[in-house]
Order: sequence, then structure tokens, then C-alpha cells
Amino acid sequence: MKIKKITKSLFIFPALLTLASSMEAQTIKRSNVPAPAFEVTGSIYPWEVHDEGIDLILDNMTGIAGINSVYMLAVMHQERRPFNSDKLPGTFLFNHNPVRHEWVAEDAKAYFRPHPEMYGRIKPEPSVHSWLNQTDWLKIVLDKAHARGLRAGAEVSHTYIPIEYLNKHPEIQQRDINGKLFEGNMNARPCSNHPDVREYLLALYGDIATNYDVDYIQTCMLLFSNSDEPTKGGTCFCTSCQKEAKSMGFDMEAAIPVLRDNPNAQPQLDQWLNFRRASTTKIYKLVTDRIHQANPKIDFRLNDLNNRSSGLYLDELKGGNINSVHLSTHTEQNGFQKSDRASRIATTLYYVGKDVPVIAGVPTRLLTTPEIVKSSVKISVNSRAKGLGVKHYDGSPYSLLRALRNGISEAGVQGFSPVMGIEVEQMSLSGYEPASYLNEPGVKTSGKGTATTTFNHPSGTYNVVVSYVDEKKGEGVISLFVGGKQKASWKLSEDVDCWRRKTISNIKIKNGEEIKLVGLANGDDLARADFIEFIRQDVAEKRTVAMK
Repeated sequence: MKIKKITKSLFIFPALLTLASSMEAQTIKRSNVPAPAFEVTGSIYPWEVHDEGIDLILDNMTGIAGINSVYMLAVMHQERRPFNSDKLPGTFLFNHNPVRHEWVAEDAKAYFRPHPEMYGRIKPEPSVHSWLNQTDWLKIVLDKAHARGLRAGAEVSHTYIPIEYLNKHPEIQQRDINGKLFEGNMNARPCSNHPDVREYLLALYGDIATNYDVDYIQTCMLLFSNSDEPTKGGTCFCTSCQKEAKSMGFDMEAAIPVLRDNPNAQPQLDQWLNFRRASTTKIYKLVTDRIHQANPKIDFRLNDLNNRSSGLYLDELKGGNINSVHLSTHTEQNGFQKSDRASRIATTLYYVGKDVPVIAGVPTRLLTTPEIVKSSVKISVNSRAKGLGVKHYDGSPYSLLRALRNGISEAGVQGFSPVMGIEVEQMSLSGYEPASYLNEPGVKTSGKGTATTTFNHPSGTYNVVVSYVDEKKGEGVISLFVGGKQKASWKLSEDVDCWRRKTISNIKIKNGEEIKLVGLANGDDLARADFIEFIRQDVAEKRTVAMK
């Protein structure tokens, strides 16, 4: 089947709105932070910014994991956070969120401030929760990240129109070969060939690109179903698709009864598959053109789900439309190293070419171990990935974030130093016993616990950071001693039931001195601890002086 040339002008906004958007774009201060030589990116959700605070989140992401790029979920699909799997044992909870242990994300709600004049019939919907809908979370994340020199972007996730809206408007939904509404793993799904849906998508991406200081926009939006069999869940056969197909030279209306009778009928099957491919390519090109119209320097990053069976062909989008690819390679979260990581990276590079950076996702959640994290990092670096994606900070124990940074350093990537410190459970213990809490190995005591070790690093001035838990129903105490002298002591009085980090600044430590951590339990607060980190200060100060 010959596919006619796509006429982009049919879908461009009215000139007045385009001019207004261009004028408004000039008022947005553009940071245009360049991509790092090796990018380590991490996701941020609006509810965790509300709960943890953006400064603490960025402190942890950069300080523990070495993250140098962040993106916020501007539009998120419905999902329990942190992610859990029915196929895995146990229930996984937030590790370091002081407000809640879990959250069910709403479907396709906007966590930014949309400009309604840019939209047609379909407009972004805010959260139903006042504590989420009264703040421009995207701007907060972008501004704070850029102030630290980090690259920052936004993501439009799987679903982009709320289920409630789709249920009220079946005319914009995808349909199967029998004309029935499609219901997949995300329930109803809009059809991107419907004019209103297409207008909405272009406005959505154009709004973010025009009115926000994003360095990149990422998406893993679901278009056609992930089935290329017309009678077994393949979509779409709606009237909008039939009309679009006819404009491309394919009579879908005539092909439907033939494919219904014989799903392998030719040339109808190939014509339908080519139509899905052409339609998917077209909507992505329209979206990326709209983004680059607002700001040519914005990178469009495809969070690829490897869904060629849905019509997504990366090789048709290279050459200016896709600027980078974030691979959803996080299958090691099941607790074992998958053998397909290298081949998935190689396949993506084969389709997009060596000049398009590939960011390989690394799982830091569920059943992943530090060894698996470091192995995944090494495989990714050796497979020519130009960066790594943390999957995901909200459910990641500190130990796995440390493993990521250590793995990058061990893989020989320039600019990443390993974390200097020791696991408390590996110290000499008295009164303390190994115990995990919120999927994080550590120690606990029901009375008084002592953990000691010898400082085997160079003498100097250090910031000492202690990872600990502040439990409810009690006020335990943790104290730090260096060389026999108490350097800090703090009550566990926050009652937040999660992991925290305490920084004791500018401590002079000599090589060979004893480091001792003492925990006093109180009630149900068991003075839990996990890790002691040492961050050298005097070397950084000397470098600063030398540069002046």
C-alpha cells in the first residue's frame, strides 16, 4: 500500500493562537542546560514533592545516586505508587516519604498550569485533591533543578486523557474490528486519529514546550493496542481511522469484513498494519514538530516500550523527531539479572542510529539487589548506552541508589566517584542485630545498640551522613562518636516512620580512628540505622582556593 505524504498543515493551530503562543514563549527564561556527557536521570512525582520537599529529594538524588537530570510526571497514568507486582511476594512501600507509605495516582491528571486558550474541546484536568491542584508542581521542579545546574524535563505518561472523560465520550475511543470499544490493560484508550484527540495532543505538548523551561519532554504514551492481529485485540477500526486510512489510500471499510472472515487475508492485513505504522509515525511527527516549533532546543525523548507490534517504528522517527530514547529496561526488579539488556540496547541503536543517545533504565526497587544494580549498569555502559535512568526514586532504598552510583564509577564512567562509607550491619555490633525495614537492610535494637568500625580513609575534614529510621510511638536516640568523642546526638522525635539522613558537618577524622554509632531504643522506636557516609570537605575547599 502506498501511503500518501502527510499534510501537516491540516492539523496546525489557528494562526492567532500560534502567534500568541510564540509571543508568550519569548517571555519564558530558557535555561537550555546541555545534556551531560553521561546522563543519569530520575523521575519525580508531584505527591512526593509535596511530602518530602523538592530540596531534600534533589539532595538525595544527586548526593546518593549521582543523578544529574530529573523529569517530573506532568501527566501520569493511574497506578499504585510505589509500583508493586502481583507476581512478586510482599508489599512494597515508600522508603523515605515522611507523609505516606503509598499513593494511588489518578488517571491522566495535569500537575502543571495548562493554558486553556491553546486547547479545543478536550482540555487537561487537574487533580481532584486540593493539595495537588493548587500548586504548579512542574514549575517548582524545573526551577529548583535548574538552580542546581541539573537538566530538567517533563513526562507525559501512558494515558493522557482521563478514563472518566473517555467513558463519557465513546466517540473518541478506539474500537476493535467488530466496532466494540477497546478495553486493554489501561481500560479505554483514545484514538489519536480522532481530530479532537489529535488537537488535544498537539496542544498538550505545545503548552508544555511553550510555557515551561523544559530541556526535554519525554513520553511513553499508549497509542494503538500492543497487538498486530486484527481479530485478537488489534486496533483501531473506528470511523476516524477509516477516514484517515482513506486519505492514505487504504479502504479500511472494505477491508474490515475480509479481515474479520480471514485475519491473514492479503493485501488487507499488510495494508492495515502499514496504516497503523503510518498513523503512529504521523502523530509522533506532528507532536515533535509542535514541540520544536515552540523551542527547537527542546529534546524529544521517547520512553520506548519496544512496541513495534503497536505500530511504533523507531527507524521512521529518527533524523530530528526523536532526540533520545529512554529504554524501559527495568525487568531485573524481579530479583535476577535478565539476559536481554544488552540486546535491547543494541536493537534500539540499530533502529535509531549511533547519534541518538540511549538512556537505559536501571531498576532500583522491588526485589533488585545492589549486585544486580551494578551488573545492570556495567552491561548498559558496555553496550554503549549514553546514560542511565533510575526506576524509580520514590520506591528506591538508599542502598540501591548508592549501588547505582558505585556501579557507574566501577564501570569507568568519568565524573562519578564511589560513595565513601560503610553499612552499619557490616560494623562490629553489640546490642544491635541485622534487620530490614521498608525493603532496606539495616540494624535495630530493643535496648542499647553499638556499632563500631575503624576509619580507613585519608585523614581530613568530612561531612558525616547517617541513614536511620524515625519510627512512631517512641523517641529513640542515636549518637555518633569519632575517636572516642561524641560529635552528634539526636532524638528520633519526627515520628515519620521512614528512612531519613542526618548530616553532621565538618568533622575532623584521622585515619585509624574509631567510628562508633550508639542507638538507644524507646518504646517502638528501635533506633534503626543503615549506613554511615563520609563526604570529604577539605579537599574541595583546597581546590576552590587554588582556582581563585
